Amino acid sequence: MDLVQRIQLLEDREKIKELRATYCFLVDDDQYTELVNDHFTLDSGCDFRSRMTGFEPMVSKGREQILSFFQEVVASLLKDMTHTTHNHRIIIDGNQASGDCYFELTAREANSSVPMVGAGRYHDEYQKVGDTWQFSRRNADIFHIVPLNQGW
Repeated sequence: MDLVQRIQLLEDREKIKELRATYCFLVDDDQYTELVNDHFTLDSGCDFRSRMTGFEPMVSKGREQILSFFQEVVASLLKDMTHTTHNHRIIIDGNQASGDCYFELTAREANSSVPMVGAGRYHDEYQKVGDTWQFSRRNADIFHIVPLNQGW
């Protein structure tokens, strides 16, 4: 791999990490329309599964369903959320990439305002569109989202 290819690879990795960070900020700020329209491909999909009992998988396909998921499900469960990602692993193959990272969050339960903590792992697929990277698939393996005083 020559120097130009190595630099391009590093730039692409940084853009994907920035995409993940932007995702967190936009979800936390309830900017779901911008999130979905600007950062998910037209035919993208989301699958948010949980290891918790009673918390059903939430699967959506295409921008319209993904937007509904964030507006109706995420907004109805949590408010005042801040979440971060870390331990990024990314594999780039031309204009496609995949990777995973852990996430942690703090929030308040939407109805009761009870403080909550959560953690899990995102499994992603990406597509390069022009000079930017977008999610073509975002799966969340949710380890826990529980009241802070309960712990996990």
